[in-house]
Amino acid sequence: MKPLISFSSTFLLIITHCIISLTIAPLQAQPPGVQYRGEGRAADDAPAMVYKQRRERVLATMSNRTVAVFLAADVRNRQNDVDYEYRQSSDLLYLSGFNEPKSALVLVPSGYVDSVSGQRLTEILFVQKRNPSQELWTGVTSGTDGAEKEFGIKALDYARFSAVLAQIMATRDTLYITTLPTAQVTETLSGESVSLDAAMKQRLTTKNPNLIIRSQKKLLSEMRQMKDTAELRLLQKAIDISVAGHLATMKYTRAGMREYECEALMESTFKQLGAEDVGYASIVGSGANACILHYIANRRQIKDGELLLMDCGAEYHGYTADITRTIPINGKYSAEQKAIYDLVYQAQNASIAECKKGVDWRFPHSRAVDVIRKGLLALGIITNPDDYKWYFPHGSSHHIGLDVHDASTYSALQPGMVLTVEPGIYIPEGSPCDKKWWNIGIRIEDDVLVTDGDALILSAKLPRKAEDIEAAIQSVKR
Repeated sequence: MKPLISFSSTFLLIITHCIISLTIAPLQAQPPGVQYRGEGRAADDAPAMVYKQRRERVLATMSNRTVAVFLAADVRNRQNDVDYEYRQSSDLLYLSGFNEPKSALVLVPSGYVDSVSGQRLTEILFVQKRNPSQELWTGVTSGTDGAEKEFGIKALDYARFSAVLAQIMATRDTLYITTLPTAQVTETLSGESVSLDAAMKQRLTTKNPNLIIRSQKKLLSEMRQMKDTAELRLLQKAIDISVAGHLATMKYTRAGMREYECEALMESTFKQLGAEDVGYASIVGSGANACILHYIANRRQIKDGELLLMDCGAEYHGYTADITRTIPINGKYSAEQKAIYDLVYQAQNASIAECKKGVDWRFPHSRAVDVIRKGLLALGIITNPDDYKWYFPHGSSHHIGLDVHDASTYSALQPGMVLTVEPGIYIPEGSPCDKKWWNIGIRIEDDVLVTDGDALILSAKLPRKAEDIEAAIQSVKR
């Protein structure tokens, strides 16, 4: 007689069979010849030649003994097997337009002779090969052929990146690398900071003792702070979409709604008009929440008579707007609300007037401070001039572009720079002033282009005066 097989042995055999079956016939199997087709680049994106001109400007600053590397952003895990929606590194996006992970741009002034094609390449875009099994789950990628066709740059398989770069570095004395996708992490249990940037440099110099590693951050900041024609067009599109979102929310928000309902109105308008994303988490704060600078919970129910501060901007083809309006939920500012609103409005006007060619980038903020300090003293909210900082605790300008706080060298203002002007006054409950001012939080923010003459307010279509905001709200039957 054959011996009986125990239950545990049987279970083990079943599990082994399942593993073998999955190995032989994976769940991701598809019909032969399957093809997925992508949308390609957006028709209104910057032309490939614009990206090439930017790369040529970088190459022109480099010697023949150098190589520059620009790395894609990491894919960020949200939880378990779900990732956040991907956003490319702004420097790589600026120089190539390429928006896929696991990619890298390498610039070699003296050229690299590709061992496969025999071509001498000064620009190489490393991208993932197309994989139909993966595309079934996450969508179409460009692949090397698609990247070359759409972006006008020689593309190689990303699997070759490390080997090719090692070969190039062996004959160069300087590596330029602007930043790592993740430059530093914190070890959770000890709380100690671990520098991936330092570890990378140590490994590279161990293998290449004579290699000097430098950053091109200053060069890229100089380039990116001056917006070219293509960038101004895309920025204006992002701003126009954002204006429409603010108008829709301004007109249809009512007492009793939740802050997240206003956020939904805002962001749905962005999406309807073609924005791929928001440029930053939407700030929609009512009542006391308007006094929290970066409030993003957006859960509170809005009450009659309160203010609603909305700091929201759409992202279009990588470029983001940054606009803030503070509205009276019932369509009419109270006397105290209007007094503070008008003060912030005057400060913003004074600041915008100083956004001119050759002006120190800090001076517009100084003008806003002057106005707000005098106004708070006049209203009796402060008695010590220096105490304005309690109620105006932030700067009032930053550059915008591919990042909401965009790259800049913080040099004197020049035509082609686009920056925000966003003074604000925030008086939280418990402040040492008359209670009638408590929980008034007001910020007004617009996007401004520096020109050869007066500054151009790119978001001017959105009502800014208190009276105009009231009229816009009251124009809709309530």
